[in-house]
Amino acid sequence: MDKTLLKENRIHGDPSFPLCAYYMDIVPGDVVLDCHWHEEMEFLVVNSGKAIFQIETEYYNVHAGEAILINSGELHAGYPLENSPCSYEAIVFNSDLLHSGSFDLIYSKYIEPITKNRLIFKRHITGGSEWEVELLLSLSKVLKLVFARQPAYEMLAKSELLNMLAQLIMNSTPLVAESEKANGHQNLDRLKSALKYMHDNYSQKLSTRGVSAFLGISEGYFCRLFKHYFKRTPMDYLNYYRITQAIKLLEETELKVLEVAMEVGFDNISYFISTFKHYVGITPSKYRSQGKAN
Repeated sequence: MDKTLLKENRIHGDPSFPLCAYYMDIVPGDVVLDCHWHEEMEFLVVNSGKAIFQIETEYYNVHAGEAILINSGELHAGYPLENSPCSYEAIVFNSDLLHSGSFDLIYSKYIEPITKNRLIFKRHITGGSEWEVELLLSLSKVLKLVFARQPAYEMLAKSELLNMLAQLIMNSTPLVAESEKANGHQNLDRLKSALKYMHDNYSQKLSTRGVSAFLGISEGYFCRLFKHYFKRTPMDYLNYYRITQAIKLLEETELKVLEVAMEVGFDNISYFISTFKHYVGITPSKYRSQGKAN
């Protein structure tokens, strides 16, 4: 697999302490989390509201006080749930943070099986059991420590992180056979390639036939595969992505609305305006004027 496909370019933390914490406040109509992946693991907790989070092919309705775990290399995204606003915090960390640098029994015996997907573990942490409550408390401590950056916060955060993973491991089941996942992994690789192709060429005239030809599979199979994984058609996703790029141009440039439409791949201004309104709720002109007013 080409590890550049949809890979997030952000650097989380620094080489000496590869962990970072984030806070996001999502208003109705905003995208919760764009579809992407990264090599780091991520714990994400919803502070208020609710949202749908996708991890590979699974979907989780996450409410305030609940968390999800996103493993290394997993495609994930977030979508509004019932148009609800929400806020969430996340810690993103490289598993190397937990490695001693030499042969490490703890890492090889416990951490690596998680990162290599050799365990069946609960991703959606709701607090419904004692161990989940303890994990959520540790996650809250890590977030507070990293945001505050008080003396020795790195040591304390690492200690809590190990406790979180220990809770997860003690309540996981070893995965014996993985051969049945081979086809699923191949399909995910294809979809990562498809998304990367659409992201790179969104300003051009694209069709499902062209994307499927790039992948080397039939158009019908590609459309079924895409809708199965992402719950939307390829063209619906492409239009959504084009609108996200149009929003950036409206905010960051003085291009006219017609020019913005052409820049992001629309050759019909009326269709661009209706599509923009479908995703954003208002017209491009109104969106720009509201931004200037603020």
